Amino acid sequence: MYPSALQNVQRDPGTLDDVSGRPPVLALHGQPGSGRDFEPLGRALAGEWRMVAPDRPGWGSRAGEPARGFAAGADDAVAVLDREGVDRAIVLGFSWGGGVALELARRHPDRVGGLVLAASIGPGEPTVADRLLALPVAGRAISAGGLAATRLVLRRPSFHGIVGRGMKGVDPNHVRRFVDDCMSAPTSARRLAEAIPGAELRIVPGAGHFLPGASAPVLAEAVVGVAARAGLAGR
Repeated sequence: MYPSALQNVQRDPGTLDDVSGRPPVLALHGQPGSGRDFEPLGRALAGEWRMVAPDRPGWGSRAGEPARGFAAGADDAVAVLDREGVDRAIVLGFSWGGGVALELARRHPDRVGGLVLAASIGPGEPTVADRLLALPVAGRAISAGGLAATRLVLRRPSFHGIVGRGMKGVDPNHVRRFVDDCMSAPTSARRLAEAIPGAELRIVPGAGHFLPGASAPVLAEAVVGVAARAGLAGR
């Protein structure tokens, strides 16, 4: 475990050095996922920030709980902040966790010092693909195989034959449209940035969806920048 960077409050409370005097970051993972997804980000932040990365309901150490929706996730995030004694935090939401972060900002704006949304769900979502990825079994299987590989498999005519035999009423053309339109939403980030006043959009070429692992230094820069604009970076 790296020092002073990430406190997974659901698994290891109190096991890391005290960084309570540094700017707090609340990191909300996607589905599937867990708070451990942000370990590379913790390393990129070099232990200079207090980082709280809980397992959200339904995942990780809380797999026995129902996953629930954005509003309940936002209220759970507030409970985490209360338990950790954090009044306001820079909130980082990844993927489905971005929807939770947005709802947290809407329902509890006094608790959010700034928002960083990484490959977040956006306007017009969740799509069919988002809901599929949010399912514990299907989501983990797709993530394990990789979205690109899954897309190739779903486009194969042989798969369409399997679908036709095993799922009555499913049109193979619908499967192809699902693959092409729902499993890749290149305009989602732009729509989201346009919908948030003052938002800045940054595209990371070649990074793919899993930004916490593939582009942790970029996320670290975003956290520092948002905190600076919010007047929290020097605390």
